[in-house]
Amino acid sequence: MSTLFLIGNGFDLNCGMKTAYRDIYPGYVKEPSESNIIFNFKKSIAEDINTWGDFELAMAEYAGTLKNEAELLECVRDFSSYANDYLTAEELRVEKYLQDANVMERATYEMRESMKGFYSGFSHNIDNIMRGREAGYVNSMKVISFNYTSVFDTIFNMMRRMMALNPAKIIHIHGMLQEDPFFGVDNEAQLAVNYPITKRTKRGFIKPYFNECYDYERVEKTVNCIQEASTICTYGLSLGDSDLTWRNAILTWLSNDSSHHLFFYDYRFANATYKTISEKMDMEDEAREELLKKWNVENPEAIMERVHIPIGKNIFNIAENWKSMERETA
Repeated sequence: MSTLFLIGNGFDLNCGMKTAYRDIYPGYVKEPSESNIIFNFKKSIAEDINTWGDFELAMAEYAGTLKNEAELLECVRDFSSYANDYLTAEELRVEKYLQDANVMERATYEMRESMKGFYSGFSHNIDNIMRGREAGYVNSMKVISFNYTSVFDTIFNMMRRMMALNPAKIIHIHGMLQEDPFFGVDNEAQLAVNYPITKRTKRGFIKPYFNECYDYERVEKTVNCIQEASTICTYGLSLGDSDLTWRNAILTWLSNDSSHHLFFYDYRFANATYKTISEKMDMEDEAREELLKKWNVENPEAIMERVHIPIGKNIFNIAENWKSMERETA
């Protein structure tokens, strides 16, 4: 039985990286542009950054204000190019920090403890189930990253080397910086446009279509990882509408086998407080119901008890460990 981790931008944020779209926009909108299309595009973002909290879905809506797919692709490619450079600089900043042996030691320790104990603290029943399937056994863990950055990869493989394990290849389902980072929505229906679109737009802004054209092998590997897992843990990942394909794949995986368990870390509940264990269980029930309703699950009762949302718990506290080290040496 294997455990699969799905890693999203929340991990990078927890490493102290400024990788939210709201971090990217201030510099982007100030960049000069000779194109009126890009000028108006940046103006729209600057006037209401909150509306652009999720670039991909907001871009899909903004596409409806454009005249044709050429203008849409111009906007997407201009932003993608800037974001690639911005995120690369953020990645290099943290990677440089990780070159310090003490920093890396703290980071690998935190990662190892997080991956070994991601399921602890729910109930004795869950503890017993997960221990029985060796869910915290690092050697059999697989990782799919939804990030463009490779900071997780760096810490993860250093951890494996320190445990005398071979490095593991992490699948980056949306590509990697300076190689093939891809920003886009999940399907054509999410584009609010009245003009016709061709394969150029599908290839330039629809994730599954791009992967099919560019690197279908990573799609197959991702599907296999999901199907072969007995336990999945998501961290820093909303699995929102722009990743609908993968959300549906996980829901199908849950429905197909009553032994499958999903652990869904939601940052909103990381610091939640409670007075009793029963109150904590009530809070988890409410969080579960909210999540499955948001995901439009038709028969939530069938999977409800196998979806776990940690209350008052967080993992991968990488930056917090660095801050602790800085306080100790101050």
